[in-house]
Amino acid sequence: MKAIIGITCYHDWPEGRHRQNDTYIEAIKKAGGLPILLPCLSVLADINQHLDLVHGLLISGGPDVDPLFFGEEPEMGLGKIHPLMDAYEIPLIKEALRRDMPLFGICRGVQMLNVAAGGTLIQHIPHTVVNPLLHQQQAPRSYMTHAVTLRQGTQLAAIFHADSLRVNSFHHQAIGKVAPGFVVSAQALDGVVEAIEGGDARFAVGVQWHPECMWNEEHNYDAVFTAFVTAAVSYGRREPQRGV
Repeated sequence: MKAIIGITCYHDWPEGRHRQNDTYIEAIKKAGGLPILLPCLSVLADINQHLDLVHGLLISGGPDVDPLFFGEEPEMGLGKIHPLMDAYEIPLIKEALRRDMPLFGICRGVQMLNVAAGGTLIQHIPHTVVNPLLHQQQAPRSYMTHAVTLRQGTQLAAIFHADSLRVNSFHHQAIGKVAPGFVVSAQALDGVVEAIEGGDARFAVGVQWHPECMWNEEHNYDAVFTAFVTAAVSYGRREPQRGV
């Protein structure tokens, strides 16, 4: 049986519409998983039941994170926020971490992973980072525009079998204070954190770039989705589905 991977959705307001890019779905399918889309919910019991249905959780990209959730006031440069998405994803991530369910955060997803676990964010890179790189590229989504250095001894370095990668980049927020229990596994040359992971977790990895846009053009990016789905298969064998 395939591992079922829940993918969070972008919720448009005021239109009232959930949506998601095909690239996330195709990347999970190619890695051998069975993707399902998870709409934003507000009731904790329903959020828990979402997790009962899946073996792994992919937190996707999206809007800025409300600084309320990491104890700060909004600064100039903060973009569009979506309180409904924040209010759904934070308890979802916390419960997934409690269950030791495999969890993969992409772009906004790594930021939400850090905030849910007790970390903070840089609200606007140009206001905080000295001589920053261009982290909001003006290039096709599959094009890799800057380098990141991988920290040796981390799960991510083992997955990619590399010291560095070139990545695509579509963000102006970034990891600030790293959450307790997590380590930095990749950084850009300007010091911006590009990936974190939970040191004791089965698989709790977040990356600031968008590997789902590159897996079909850059073979090396298959590896992180394969590792995630493999961890979800293992979790499914140990934790039978409930509520189905």
